[in-house]
Amino acid sequence: MGNTVANVLVGVANLAIRQPNDALAEWSSVKKYVGTHSAKLSKTGSGNAGSTHVEFNVKSVGTTMALWTAGLDTNSFYHLSQAVLGNFAQFEFRFEDPDSDAWAEITDVDLQNVAPSGAWEKQTCGDADLSGIGGVDEIGASFFDWGLAALNEQQAAIEALTSGADCANWILSRIRVELWESSPARYSYVDSVEIMGITYAIEPGGDAPDLSLSAPYTDVGYTEDGVTFDYGVDTADIEVEEETFPVERRITKETLGITCNMAESSLFNIDKAIAGSVLSGSIITLGAGVLKKMSIKLDGTNPAGFTRSIELPLVTATGAVGMSYKKGEKTVVPVTFQALKPASGSVCTIVDNAA
Repeated sequence: MGNTVANVLVGVANLAIRQPNDALAEWSSVKKYVGTHSAKLSKTGSGNAGSTHVEFNVKSVGTTMALWTAGLDTNSFYHLSQAVLGNFAQFEFRFEDPDSDAWAEITDVDLQNVAPSGAWEKQTCGDADLSGIGGVDEIGASFFDWGLAALNEQQAAIEALTSGADCANWILSRIRVELWESSPARYSYVDSVEIMGITYAIEPGGDAPDLSLSAPYTDVGYTEDGVTFDYGVDTADIEVEEETFPVERRITKETLGITCNMAESSLFNIDKAIAGSVLSGSIITLGAGVLKKMSIKLDGTNPAGFTRSIELPLVTATGAVGMSYKKGEKTVVPVTFQALKPASGSVCTIVDNAA
């Protein structure tokens, strides 16, 4: 490769935490419709509702709401979902007004009350598919209607809710396939999303613009000196009498940690740093011996200028937490997260987006 300045990585990253560990969005090579990976979205059946999703951006294509409404059947995705009833993948389309800060989301929920087959299925938008809407109008007022109207009726419904605004030229921007409700416990593998007749591969580092996977995370905010990624490995040499060098080497132990000093000493951050703490409202208690399991995500910028995401689906906080309270100095909250092997999937995934 030679001396390539463009490959020298410079910059900071944002650390975010999810706890309780009740929703995951992760890459999977176990199940895929095409290619090498799919996006696995899962909920444990507990916790709060919220978007666990795969998303990307198609704003540059220039599809208007009017064009999208006329071509609903050119939008689809493939999914392999657990064969239980209820609350499966929603198909969300976000539109933005080119002349103001107004926006609207139209969400196709046609899979919400079905029992999938447990095999790969294609979900295609149809005129009569049930959907809900929400957004913000030109004067900053929010609107919402979850009356589940047909997809081809939602442009008129948005215009009625925004005092007659003409949203025919609003531009399709973000696409999202998501699980929302907290229950039942379920999973969906998502692959090969088609938008207005263009198929986008759901692959790590794929060419779908701003492709990302995400569950509801909370950003820890400012840090004292950035975030450090540490990987360690123990090995054992396989030796034989006849050779002076080892003939083989095996990994016997791996460790992976994320360390940072959080400059924002919120109760949320303190609770996540202290392994055995319990946060309830505005009170942290210690002494119950509870070891919290969390998911963490580190987002930065790769040498090409796009997003690099590092995700650890299962971690616990480890080590001592010392916080000093001194006049004129900020109180820093140190934390080290150590990875555990999840029941399925990888311990860590590092993905560079290509667009």
